[in-house]
Amino acid sequence: MAKLSHLEKEYIKANHKNKTAEELSKKLEKDKELIEEYVKELQNKQSKKNNKNEKKENKAINTIKKMFFEDKEKSEPIYKKYSIKPYRLSKIDFIFASISFLFAFFLYLFTLTPSLSAGDNGELTTAAYFLGVGHAPGYPFYTLMSKLFTYIPFGNIAWRTNLFSGTCAAISTIFFYLIMAKVLGQNRIERGFSPVVQIPALLSSIVFAISDNMWAQATMAEVYSLNILQIASMLLILVYWYEAVWKHANDNIAYYGSKYLMAFGFLYGVALANHHVTLPFAFAPLLFIGIVLFLVHKDRYIEHIETSFISIFVFLFLLFIGGFGYYRFIMNYEAYLYFPAGVSSNDSIFSILFKPFSDMNIMSDIFTALANGSYLRPDMIQNLKAPFYPTLYKGMFLVLWALFLVLIWCLVYRYFLCKIDKFNKDNDFITGISIEYYKMLLMLAVGVIIYAYMPIRARALPPLNWGQLNEPSGWENLSYLFSMIHRKQYGTSGNDIAAVFILHPEQVSALINIFKTQLTRLGLLFLIPGLFQIFKKNKFIGIFSVFGLLSFSISLMAYTNPPPSVRTLSFVEVFFLPATLYMMVIIGFGIQWYIEYFNGNIKNVFKKPSKEENINSFRVGHIISLAIILIILIPIFINNLSRNNNSKDFSNHDYSYNMMNSIPDNAIFATEGGDNQVFGLVYYTMVERRRPDLKIYDQKGNVFERIYGNLMKTDGRWLGDISDAVDKDFIESGRPYYMAWRREGLHRLGDYYFKAYGLVFKVQPIKYALVDELEFFKSLTINDYKNIAKEHLKRNYEDSKIAADIKALLDEGLISTQRKDKYNGNEEIEFIKMYELPFPELKTEEDYWNTYIMQGTEEEISNYDFLTREIFISSYSLAKIDMYNRKIKTYNKLLEYMGNDNIAKNGITKNEANEKIEELKKLKREEEDKMLKIGFDMSNVYFSVGNQAIIDGNYERAVVMYEELIRLEKLIYPAYFNLAASYEYLARSKETPYEKEAEYLNKAKEVLERAEKTFHRGRDIGNAAREKNQTYQQIKQFIQRIESQIRTPKSQVDAMKEQAAIENSFESYSAYANYVYQNRQDIEETLWAKKEAKNRAKNTEQIFSVNKDLAILYANTGDIDSSVNILNETLKIPNLKKEDKSSLEFDLANIYLNQKMYNQATDIYSKYTNELTQDGAFALYAIGHMYIEQNKVIEALNIYNDFKSRMSPLTSTNQLIANLYQDVESRRVQIMQYLASMPR
Repeated sequence: MAKLSHLEKEYIKANHKNKTAEELSKKLEKDKELIEEYVKELQNKQSKKNNKNEKKENKAINTIKKMFFEDKEKSEPIYKKYSIKPYRLSKIDFIFASISFLFAFFLYLFTLTPSLSAGDNGELTTAAYFLGVGHAPGYPFYTLMSKLFTYIPFGNIAWRTNLFSGTCAAISTIFFYLIMAKVLGQNRIERGFSPVVQIPALLSSIVFAISDNMWAQATMAEVYSLNILQIASMLLILVYWYEAVWKHANDNIAYYGSKYLMAFGFLYGVALANHHVTLPFAFAPLLFIGIVLFLVHKDRYIEHIETSFISIFVFLFLLFIGGFGYYRFIMNYEAYLYFPAGVSSNDSIFSILFKPFSDMNIMSDIFTALANGSYLRPDMIQNLKAPFYPTLYKGMFLVLWALFLVLIWCLVYRYFLCKIDKFNKDNDFITGISIEYYKMLLMLAVGVIIYAYMPIRARALPPLNWGQLNEPSGWENLSYLFSMIHRKQYGTSGNDIAAVFILHPEQVSALINIFKTQLTRLGLLFLIPGLFQIFKKNKFIGIFSVFGLLSFSISLMAYTNPPPSVRTLSFVEVFFLPATLYMMVIIGFGIQWYIEYFNGNIKNVFKKPSKEENINSFRVGHIISLAIILIILIPIFINNLSRNNNSKDFSNHDYSYNMMNSIPDNAIFATEGGDNQVFGLVYYTMVERRRPDLKIYDQKGNVFERIYGNLMKTDGRWLGDISDAVDKDFIESGRPYYMAWRREGLHRLGDYYFKAYGLVFKVQPIKYALVDELEFFKSLTINDYKNIAKEHLKRNYEDSKIAADIKALLDEGLISTQRKDKYNGNEEIEFIKMYELPFPELKTEEDYWNTYIMQGTEEEISNYDFLTREIFISSYSLAKIDMYNRKIKTYNKLLEYMGNDNIAKNGITKNEANEKIEELKKLKREEEDKMLKIGFDMSNVYFSVGNQAIIDGNYERAVVMYEELIRLEKLIYPAYFNLAASYEYLARSKETPYEKEAEYLNKAKEVLERAEKTFHRGRDIGNAAREKNQTYQQIKQFIQRIESQIRTPKSQVDAMKEQAAIENSFESYSAYANYVYQNRQDIEETLWAKKEAKNRAKNTEQIFSVNKDLAILYANTGDIDSSVNILNETLKIPNLKKEDKSSLEFDLANIYLNQKMYNQATDIYSKYTNELTQDGAFALYAIGHMYIEQNKVIEALNIYNDFKSRMSPLTSTNQLIANLYQDVESRRVQIMQYLASMPR
């Protein structure tokens, strides 16, 4: 008999498992018996080897097998124990799905916002209309899809994009119905109608449609309706995959359902190109896929599990390194665009992968950054400028290498380790599942390619081009793109509240409230039985739904870490819409529970067709259960209808219209950057092309022209100078310059002030402020004008400028005065006529408000969403209250000018003035009540009304407001301070009886102790840092003040006051003043006592002492003029000691410095700069500080250099000078770095 060659033996060894002896005989042309004999020999060898391996197997592996791979109850495979029968959809299911769609579509259509809604609506609609780039992360998929709806031939563009959201939400109810039908109908025999399948599936899809968040997002142009449609489609694919995997569990070759998983991965990638909220959604599906495949296929690979576990460990470790690198570097720090010398921004992928190996410093830097997070914090910016790879390169290196090594490991495992271990490749779970995940990752990458739309469209320069992605090139372009995708300009909404097991208790409460809001508390009547039913009927779906709900909610809340404020949560709650989808699955099973329970045939549900006929027809139990379900649903529907019926919501439309109609032709209009403000103007000026004559800018340069340059590349230290220079150019351009807010620091740009014209503010020369006042008062003095100018400019107004203004106004014929050249302080100025107004027919501020369109009743407005209601609060009500306050102040000033006269120069009597003040207070109170009704859940409303109550002296109302505010948001510490101060004011009131004082003070102390307790719970900082925290220090100091007042009650103070009056001496009143100040810190009473002591002062020493105290007290109360006057008065005292005089002059100079009266302060400090003393050191230090305040950095550097050279010898003998020297040196370094960063 012929022998087999070596090659023939190797061929048989490789193929004997897949081919018969007869097939091998024909292939090799050898005798069949010879081949059978060799195959038998191979099998004997393999059997001996297997027996030997089994003996060597250690106890740890046996334990693992016993724990995870042996069925303790039955010997049958796991896939047989848990096998399911997939539910096949029938025509009746598609009919019911269509019903759910039609219900949702027409519901959303009738409640759709008719025009522009608040928030991002205007900007997203504009991006869709022009195929532009919206705000970060850009939303490319939403932009492309919503563009299709802009071609609808009727309705305004905003309404069309609103309709797109409604359509997406309605379609998602179809997918949700199909999901519910399949999971509710699993293991059923028949495909026909069944009340326990189609009815709960239909009702649950309707419940989903009327849930609060879903309904709200369906009525406005936002990305979340499209996002929930994508997630619903992914879940439906996952259900199909789940059924298919169990269906093929008995196949000889392992089935992984690749086509479903690849479709899931692709849709997931596309969904990521719509919104980031898709990220935490992945946790449950990915784990679900792994567990299901594990359970289905674990009996196939019980042998040689060691290699599999090693592979899992390496695979997960490498993925962790890749993910960690992505999170640490790219996601958090790639916005910094420094590309140092020697590293081109056009380097290739291969350069990024392999170039670090050429420089060990780079490699060391990467691993140091990974190991030590603090490395990236204080020194991050400096390190980014160092001559090695920037942060983006480090992150790209880590991510790409980790993914590269994962792929290499899978290939090594698949083609090397498995062969060494003689492992059956067809049943290799680890390789199989790894490959499936890689397929999903590949398809995800294909879906995410949609993000390429943004840089491509940016280069076409569409009207809306957020992020200016057309500007960079090379890898810098990638960094810009990452910054957009990761929303780097917004940062995170995180805060420093301390977590208790991942989340802070307030966040847990907020999370529960978000879900409770969806269906009111009545939703629990579906949710609780649903939990029971889902685990009874389908444990896999039950675990998946609960885990999906919890993993999504907790991870998203932990990552965003929002402060538990109503405003923040109003933005965040929509992110939890996918979690609501999981909750609705449970609710669907709850509805099924009601139908089954009242039908009384629970046991018949899964029996054979012959016994199922009663289930497939309506019975009395079905009707009863449906009636109960409807009784629960109707109030939910009515409640959510009132909250989401936006069919009459023209709020943002009216707001934008009112703003534009407040501005005359050919004006420049600068906006602050708020969404409602900017996005509405973007839509109306770009899409509807209204007011082309206006030149509109936004402060951040995101949507309109970038007037301040590229903020991503501009050093933040220069931004203030740049904005000042640009705004000043606009003001001096000759075109009317309007702003949507009172810009901070207008006085730095010149002699200008803001004049309110309804919703907008015009920048006008200060001289017209005199005309504004004269229009009402008819006659004022030069001194009055000085005070008016000082109030607006935050500084003294020079006499020369006053003379020039008077002359200019005389030339314009607006005023008259007796003298034409020189003026004294009491010179009378009389009103002749008003300067030319923007709109001659609108003569007063009230005229603007009377022309504004504000549609909707208070009841309707109070049901609108948070952002819409903010328009009425922040833009309307607060502006009106500000107007009333200014008018009340004007009438109070009129009464002050009148003195003992009964009739003012403008013809108004005292009675008329007082009546007008009461009328204005009434109007203000009505506006406040309107605010409280519309903004019932807004903390800023209660804070504003509380502050107004304190201003009006209504401390009882203030207490109510601040208590309500703290109930809403426990972490607003100014509310605690103001509430405690209100109780303190009540305790100090002369009308408060002695016995009531202690009650008020104890309440104040209790409030502050609550604040301290909240601080301990709310701040994630150590004890040492807590003691240094300014807020914490304020709380402790306030508590000490209240405790001091409790120890020294008003009765005791009044007794001491009587004693001081009896003694009637300087000493007695001074002692009383010091006692009141030290023990009660009652500034008002201390001032009174010090004045009484001054009247009884007998010598220079006493006058000096009391005047110095009075000056400090006046300064503390904000009465700067009185403080300055009394210091100047004291300086005139003859024979003052040198140290007393210098002390007074430094006090005066410090007041000037704090009031930004730099010239006056410099005049005083300059007297001491030549002294090599402590006074000289402080004078130089203060002058340098003033130069810094005025952005005169070169002058400041010269002063600090002078300080360093002259004061250095004194640092060893004077600790104060040594401390100043150290601070000066630090400032010198900062100035030199600042100058080094100066734009060329």
